[in-house]
Amino acid sequence: MKAAWLLLWFAAGVQAHAQAGAPLPTAEAAAWLQKMADAAHRMAYEGVFVVQQGEAMQTLSVSNRPSGLGNESRLQAMDGSQREVRCSQTGAVTVEAFGSQVKIEKRLNRRHFPDLLPANALPLVNWYDVRLGEPARVAGLDCRNVEVLPKDNFRWGYVLCAEKDSGLPLKAVVINGSSQPLMQYTFAEIRLGAAPRLGSQPPLPEMPDAARPLDAERVSAKSLPPGFTRIAAVMRHLPNTQGEVEHWVFSDGLTHISLFLTPASKPVENFRGESARGMINLMRRQVGGFQATVLGDAPWAAVEAIALGLEPKK
Repeated sequence: MKAAWLLLWFAAGVQAHAQAGAPLPTAEAAAWLQKMADAAHRMAYEGVFVVQQGEAMQTLSVSNRPSGLGNESRLQAMDGSQREVRCSQTGAVTVEAFGSQVKIEKRLNRRHFPDLLPANALPLVNWYDVRLGEPARVAGLDCRNVEVLPKDNFRWGYVLCAEKDSGLPLKAVVINGSSQPLMQYTFAEIRLGAAPRLGSQPPLPEMPDAARPLDAERVSAKSLPPGFTRIAAVMRHLPNTQGEVEHWVFSDGLTHISLFLTPASKPVENFRGESARGMINLMRRQVGGFQATVLGDAPWAAVEAIALGLEPKK
């Protein structure tokens, strides 16, 4: 019974896909994308949303407060382990509590639902079509379904329900090339415009930076999927690993793919795999004297293109 209800609820998230119109002209598509991006970055809001992947569900609270330098946000898990993400103009951290123990880890990515679109969303029109779907209602607010669909097979699509006045995404469904849902975020309750209560969060202790610039590049990425660029390249410590790992991040502004490089003391066996629902894809191969692991919430074509395009730096 529970599984059937989940399938019905998930299917409803992409129902608008079949009802959407033709792709919008470039200027109008760019305006919709930028409006949704600006709302998530610049508005004050707080609320509770549910994230669902398959039959796994989690409830989280989110707060966002604009500031003179950008915005400050806080994301907290309301069930499961005690975990939160804090983001500001100066960086982002994940904070996890294990009884009396607190673990803090710096993050490369500062974005989370509903802040899914890049601050400058205009270039996305080169790689995604934008279509308008039917009006809907989420968390008691009227919104409009907006489809952001890839023009190729290197990225997932999104169905976003933009609040009718502000454009803030109240719901987001990630879909594959067959319009099947992969993940869904939905606000259950939200307050717009009210100053969030971020001031109550305890200050974080001083901590050393977990990432530092590369001393030298060990490999080069000769072939990237259209629209993807390298947006980060650092040496960092990862949980449950010894020593530093070279970490690159590639993105088209909406889709992100990571490369991890570690020294290979013995020949690396090529490997490819995907998560249970096929959202995360991974490829591992040897590049010179290193093991290269490429993975991300992206179609296999994008992960493979990046992995096979890696060459030892000469």
